[in-house]
This record gives sequence, structure tokens and C-alpha cells, in this order.
Amino acid sequence: MGARIVQWCLVGLLRIIGAALRFVPWRWYRSVGWALGRLWWWASPLRRRVAVENLQQAFPEHSHSWHVQVARQCCTNAGIVLAEILSLAWLRAEELEERVRFLNPGLFAECARRRRGLLLLSGHFGNWEWLACAAGLALRRLEIPVTVIVQRQANAAADHWLNRYRTRWGNRTVDLEHAAWALARALQRREAVALLADQRAKPETALWLPFFGVVVPVHAMPAAVALRFRVPIILGFAFRQSDGTYVVPLEELPSEDLPDTPEGVRELTQRYLQRLESVIRQRPELWLWQHRRWKYVRPTADASSVTPAP
Repeated sequence: MGARIVQWCLVGLLRIIGAALRFVPWRWYRSVGWALGRLWWWASPLRRRVAVENLQQAFPEHSHSWHVQVARQCCTNAGIVLAEILSLAWLRAEELEERVRFLNPGLFAECARRRRGLLLLSGHFGNWEWLACAAGLALRRLEIPVTVIVQRQANAAADHWLNRYRTRWGNRTVDLEHAAWALARALQRREAVALLADQRAKPETALWLPFFGVVVPVHAMPAAVALRFRVPIILGFAFRQSDGTYVVPLEELPSEDLPDTPEGVRELTQRYLQRLESVIRQRPELWLWQHRRWKYVRPTADASSVTPAP
């Protein structure tokens, strides 16, 4: 009972902050995000350490001071994302579309004309929540419903509150544990499914592929479903600009040349990881480094043992 009270108190505090942000010019959100990010940086030494260690793993060629600096910037990004998520309580659709701009939105219509459904893939980069809402608005004009696969939050109150914001403009949400069933059903209806596939997968059910030079467990489900239903895959990542807006270059991840086999699934998943890594290398401060992405590793792609990171 006590834990639930704490959860609801936290959500209440966030809602108060969100209400206050309504009277703050949105270009000041970077300052608000800086403050929230610094608070997280000092209040969570565990996540601070994980972020620095992850950056050391991914960018061994850089100095320790660079790793710490990018880890701080990553916390700032998380603070900005939180402030922007809170604004979803009152933000108008027109305002969101002004702040999240797709560089080639025609790709949505081009892929939709194939009438097979759409798989929208991204990662915890920039503001992924705003990206999902903006994609939903763009596809709504094409009369294509969007189902967003989400990870259930440990805080049940926060989970309920966040999903209310995610579904403001018609997107549906489905928990990750029911993702395979939801993916199949939506794609059979020629709808769109959006998900993030960049975080750690369960070692016992994952594909093991290189990511930043280390073999790690990766989600195979997006590639498996895409090849099974032969749906186009659209990649999009939200790059924050100096004025606080986001630009999202869209690209189709090639898959037509791959068979619906374990080898095809492996190759398609590797293609996603390669594009994800390329994007992160461009703007490492925009990725969520606080997640223990390298908790489980293998010495080589063929190794059979799982090595937990210290």
C-alpha cells in the first residue's frame, strides 16, 4: 500500500510540473531539461555509472572526461524528453507537428500504397515519445491506425498516466509481452505498428549480434514479423535541433531481398543494428545510455556462453 502511495505521489508531482510548463515558452524547455537532467545525474549514482560504463564500452577511443561529458548530456536529453512528455497533457496537434518535422513524409504514403501494413522502427533517441505521436498524426491522414508497442513501467501509476498521453491522438498501445500477437493482428489488418528495438533482449530467446563491436542479445521479433508478413519497414530517428525542434529523416530498411528464414531474420536484424549504431555515432548524447545494454555479452558471434557484465 505504501509503495502505491509513493507511486501516485510521484505522478502527482509530475502532473503539477506539467501544468506549470504550460506557462513556460517551449524554447525554455532545454533549460528545464538541463535542471531535471542534473537532478537525475546527482540523485542516481547507479544510472550515472551505467551511462559512463556504456560509453566506455561503445567509444573506447575517447577519454574518460569525454565519456563523463556525454553521459551528462545524455541526462540533459532525458530531462528535456521528460519535460516534453509532460507537455503532451495540453499540447495541440498542430504544435506537435511544428516541433517534429519529417524530412520526407511521402515515404509513409509510398509504403502504404503496397497495402501490406507498415512497421515503424526507431530507438530511445531524441524524443521517441513525440516521434510516435507525430507519426500517428501523419498516418491518420492516410487513414492508417497505429499500434505502439510499449514496455510496461515498474510504476503502475506512471504507466497508466504515460499511456494516456501516448494515445491522445488515436494511437493504441500494447505491452511488450503481448507484442507478437498485436503485431500479427495489426499487420493482417494492413495497419501500422511502431516499436523501439534497441534495448536488451532476454538472453534465452534473443539473437546474438554485434553492436558497437560487442556481441549482445537483440530482439528478433520485429524482423521475424516483417519477413513473415512482407511488410515495409520505415526507420525514423528524431534529431533535436538548436531551436529545440526535431527533424526526422525517414528511410526504408531493405528487406525484399531476404527470405523468411532464420538467416533472413538474422540479416534484417543486423541491418537495423547497423543503422541504429550509425545514428547514435552521429549524436551520442541523444541516446539513452543509462540502460544496461551490455549487461550480457558473448566473446564472439559463435560463442555459446553468456557472460554477464560486472
